[in-house]
Amino acid sequence: MTFFKTSIASLVFAAASVCNAASVHIVFDNPIFNGSGSDNVTIKFANQNGIGSTTEYVAAGRFQGTGSNVVGVPTSIFVDGLNDLYMYCYDVFESISSGQAVDYTINLNGEKARTLDFLGAVNSVLSVGKTYDPYAWLHPLNASQGAAIQLGIWESLYDTSSTWSMANGAFQAWDLDGGTNTWLGKFFDKIDTTASLDGKYVMTFEARGAQDMIAGDPPANVPEPASVALVGLGLAGIAAMRKRRLQA
Repeated sequence: MTFFKTSIASLVFAAASVCNAASVHIVFDNPIFNGSGSDNVTIKFANQNGIGSTTEYVAAGRFQGTGSNVVGVPTSIFVDGLNDLYMYCYDVFESISSGQAVDYTINLNGEKARTLDFLGAVNSVLSVGKTYDPYAWLHPLNASQGAAIQLGIWESLYDTSSTWSMANGAFQAWDLDGGTNTWLGKFFDKIDTTASLDGKYVMTFEARGAQDMIAGDPPANVPEPASVALVGLGLAGIAAMRKRRLQA
C-alpha cells in the first residue's frame, strides 16, 4: 500500500511540475529603453554574499522587448501583447544589453510585498484625474517617470527598512536628474496612504545569466490546453494504477 500511495504522489507532482513550467523567449529592443527613455544614475547595493557593497553607474528606465515561443500560459497573459513587452529590471547582480535574446521562466508569484507597496503608490499617482489603472506603472510618460519607477522597484527589492529613501539604507542612488528625483518623491510620499497593488497583476521573468525582469500580468489566466491535457494524463495514470492494484 505504501508503494501505491508513493506512486500516486509522484504522478501528481510530475503532472503539476510540467503544468507549472511557463516560459517565454524575449528579444530586447535596440535601444533597450525604446519608447520611454532612461536616466543615467549611480547606484550602491549590498553584495549577494553579504560582505561589502558594489557601486555602479547604470541607466534606469523601463525596458522594452518582443516575446515569442510562449509555453505553459496563454499569450493573453502579456498586458500589451508580445510585440510591446514592457518590463523593469528585478535583479542588479546580472546584466542585460540591447538586442539580447533570453529564455525566461515565468513566475506568477515572484514579486516581493514591498514591490507591490511601491507599485500601488505609483499607480495612485499616475491615475490622478482618471480611472485607476493597475498597469500605469508600465506606461511612464517620459524618461523621468520610467527612471523613478525603476529606482523605486530596486529600493523595494534590496532595502528592507520601513524608510523609503535613495540616500540611506542597503540600496542607494544618486546623480538623479531633477525630474527623476521629483517623481520618486511623489511615489514615495504616497506609499503609506495607498493600497498595495494586488499581486495578481504582476509576474516576474527569471533566468540565469541575464537580469530578471518584472512585468504586468492580467488576472484570471487559465492554463494552456496542453497543460490541461497533462493533468488529465496524470489523473488517468492514477486511475489505471488503482485498477491494477485492486485486481492484484
